[in-house]
Amino acid sequence: MSETSIDINTLMSLSRDKSKAARSQLFEDISGIFLEEEERLSQQERAHISDIMSKLIKDVELTIRIALSEKLSTSNTAPVELVSLLANDEIDVARPILVKSRVLLEKDLLEVIEFRTKEHLLAITERDDISPLISDMLIEYGDDDIMEELIKNKDAQISREAMALLVEESKRVDSFQEPLLARYDMPAELAYKMFWWVSAALRRHILANFKIDPVELDQTLAHSAKELIEDEQVPDFGETHADRLAAHMASKNELNERSLIQILRSRQIRLFLSGFAIVSGLDTRTLSRFVYDKNAEAMAVVCKALGFERNSFSAVYLLTRRGGASTDQTKMMKPAELEVIMEFYDSLSQYDAKAILAHWKLDTAYTSAVEELDEQLGSQRASI
Repeated sequence: MSETSIDINTLMSLSRDKSKAARSQLFEDISGIFLEEEERLSQQERAHISDIMSKLIKDVELTIRIALSEKLSTSNTAPVELVSLLANDEIDVARPILVKSRVLLEKDLLEVIEFRTKEHLLAITERDDISPLISDMLIEYGDDDIMEELIKNKDAQISREAMALLVEESKRVDSFQEPLLARYDMPAELAYKMFWWVSAALRRHILANFKIDPVELDQTLAHSAKELIEDEQVPDFGETHADRLAAHMASKNELNERSLIQILRSRQIRLFLSGFAIVSGLDTRTLSRFVYDKNAEAMAVVCKALGFERNSFSAVYLLTRRGGASTDQTKMMKPAELEVIMEFYDSLSQYDAKAILAHWKLDTAYTSAVEELDEQLGSQRASI
């Protein structure tokens, strides 16, 4: 029998002492043997020690349990049962295990998520091995704080369905937006959905960092075109006089960059929207939002995709901003605002702009987002 085995037998006899002080001392001694003599212990000895520690742990002081949790959190051979007990302890004890332990299995983590506190779930969001199933459970059982921390963990694996849900939630929770768009695994099509409700800075980040796959886009366009041909409910263009006039101009090849700007200068906004709808392929309702959107990135994308010269875009921008399309001449454009949007326009390639415009035309989900944006803008205009 080894020296360690003799010590274990002695300690097992001490375990019969029911006093709290004796149990704490016994727990410390046993955990010391386990941690210091780990490699020398037989499997049977390890099992004995684990069994004793699991029975004693509820009776020892908090500081001792925290110290043990810290030590076992980095051990790959720690007893599973003991680690599981620590993971379900008070958060100060559980946290090191929940954040770092590799001994905890996925099923153990799922149980903690389902039955323990918000603080336990927040600790799990810090792990670097979060599976898609763990992410799903954190989203299902967690609140906004937990979802935000999960999004910020770039090592966490998040399924596409879960990512789509978080993107939808980002309409409601602004703090989700920036970390979502900073994730390397954010699909471009979901990023472009967020375009309609994020800030101007994040819009530029989307346009600069998320590229649309042209092959996938072609396949989707072909599918959408087929559906459009088969859909007999699609209304014809031409509900207003402006629509008919714009169509007439298009039939005579008179609808171009120069004429559209001239239409804007004469403040025929409806005719401009009708003509812009024809040349861009977007509907007039969407384009009307662009006119009143305080941020002009969307308008810049459309103009760049259509090949508008720099001066032409600046004219469209000024004529559709304050002092232009607006009848309120007291609200003039600040030079700094014009400089920012022109820098953005210069940095945007026509290739990327065309891809983005094509994506918007087929993305039916953006319509509802734009409607929400319109409601917000309506409230803003009403408060002015």
